Amino acid sequence: MNDVRGLIRLSAFAWLLAGLVIAVYVEIVNAGAVDPLATTFSEYVHIGQGARLVGVAMLATGFGALTVAGGVRLSGEVWAARLVAVFGIGVCVLAVFPQEPMDQPLTWHGAIHRHVALAAFAALPLAGLVLGAARRLSYAALAALVVFVGTFLVDARAVSGLAERILLVLELVLLVVFVRRTQIDRRSGTSAPSLAMQPRATLSFAALKSFPCRDLARQRRTCGRSGCGDRGEPRFGA
Repeated sequence: MNDVRGLIRLSAFAWLLAGLVIAVYVEIVNAGAVDPLATTFSEYVHIGQGARLVGVAMLATGFGALTVAGGVRLSGEVWAARLVAVFGIGVCVLAVFPQEPMDQPLTWHGAIHRHVALAAFAALPLAGLVLGAARRLSYAALAALVVFVGTFLVDARAVSGLAERILLVLELVLLVVFVRRTQIDRRSGTSAPSLAMQPRATLSFAALKSFPCRDLARQRRTCGRSGCGDRGEPRFGA
């Protein structure tokens, strides 16, 4: 089990790091072509190398989140794991249905992109609240999500890119916190009972609790052959 948890952590960090490196590269390459304060990361798909790399960064982040969800599930937090999985699947869907450029009317795939993004970015901080880990960070991510959505509702697209990047950083930090939490649970031994790694001891314990009469009868037969009393006490000097 420990090896599985270690592999999950390593895989999660690898996927998340890959997505982050690709995203930073896209930002650097397109630094002079667009206004990062107004342009969201999703809109880079229509600019230069972003057509190839934006989707890859999203998929890598989504795979990393799904790996984190597996680690959270192993720690026993079912609902939190489901919420993290919603985020991971949602980010993968964003890569399939791209956002239209901001100077064009909303398209059907753009509508899917926006609604799925809303659900995904809300699911991750909710998972933090369910886990009881990084509550302040979770509330900050929810607040950043409200601000980001508000830039579309009140026609403040001039700062949509900035609001989105703040939100993305908070969500990424939340994923790292979740991975660290599963590591702490493993070290403290709260994620699995000690008998889970000892199948024979578990079966013996279950048999003792389920069939006490059989064990008592076996004890009496053994004591009868070895010279014990009815209470299983040895007869000295008999």
